[in-house]
Amino acid sequence: MRAWCPRCDAVRPGETACPECGTPLATLGDRAAADGRPELPPPQEAPEPARRPARLRVALTAATVVVAGLAFVAGRSIARPAAPAAPAAATATSTTTAPEPGADRRQLGWTATAGGLAITAVEARRQATERGDTVAVITFRLRGLDAGQRVLALRGLELLDSGGGVFASVEQQQLGRDGGAPVEPVDGDPGAYRLATGPAPRLSSLARIQLQGLLVVGPRDRTIALDTSGAWPPGPGLRSINPGPHDTVGIDSSGLSVQDPPLRLQVTSAFVRDGLALVVIDASSGFRGVPGEYLPLGAELRAGGKVLCLYTSLLGQSIGQQSTQGIVLSCPTRPVPRLTVAVGGGARILPLHVTLTP
Repeated sequence: MRAWCPRCDAVRPGETACPECGTPLATLGDRAAADGRPELPPPQEAPEPARRPARLRVALTAATVVVAGLAFVAGRSIARPAAPAAPAAATATSTTTAPEPGADRRQLGWTATAGGLAITAVEARRQATERGDTVAVITFRLRGLDAGQRVLALRGLELLDSGGGVFASVEQQQLGRDGGAPVEPVDGDPGAYRLATGPAPRLSSLARIQLQGLLVVGPRDRTIALDTSGAWPPGPGLRSINPGPHDTVGIDSSGLSVQDPPLRLQVTSAFVRDGLALVVIDASSGFRGVPGEYLPLGAELRAGGKVLCLYTSLLGQSIGQQSTQGIVLSCPTRPVPRLTVAVGGGARILPLHVTLTP
């Protein structure tokens, strides 16, 4: 009998174990001997392995899952409303106090007319002073005044709030026997004047402005003629002009509360060069004044019927003191044979009983 070693794939003589590897031998029958090959036991039928999907199928499935996920995310992004503002931004907005409209600047545009004059309260603004107060500055525009007429003060001015009380107080300046709230001309804006008040609240509480009149400089009706014939040097040197014997005029000071000797204005010197005329007017003679009282003076230089320039001054000093005061007129002009100095003093009232409201 022969046996076959399945491990060595060799036929062994009739033994029970392979002498080479020790593997149990399989007994061979006659048919195996006839064809020279060992008769192997029929192979056991292996269980059918679980079917696996093809690689292409797996790839398609994975792609389908990815596309579906992307479509889900895109759908949520489109359908979802815009996200609200960040809480931090909302908190910052709620804690920031926006300035009240018109708190520091307010456009007014209130206009009233009377007696051929028109006055407009243009705007009001608040500003801090060096003392730490907050005052109001109101700009007015006046129309209907004579050419070159300078407003000194607003007479009977009242600034009232919505309840009828005083919005802010105003300073009063005594100009001879009359007084008013002083104003200053706005540079570069003819006919515009600026008034500063005392401490003022919010501008929104200003409801109306009442006014009784304007204080203006008296007419410049006293004249002194200057002979400027001859050559005017090209400059920078100036040619001196002799004012002549009629170089002084008197000014009526009857409007002052204390009667002084008549005020006399004298042209003490005059100079010309090509393009410029300069005249010095002395106002120190005869005027002493009282504390807090001022005498307005106006002067202008004319060439024929044309006013070359004009100037306004306020004279005022303590009793018993006297100092040189006056006016200097410096006017651009071409050479002319004759110049005229025109002066006037005191203040006069232009009635203007109006109420300015929105």
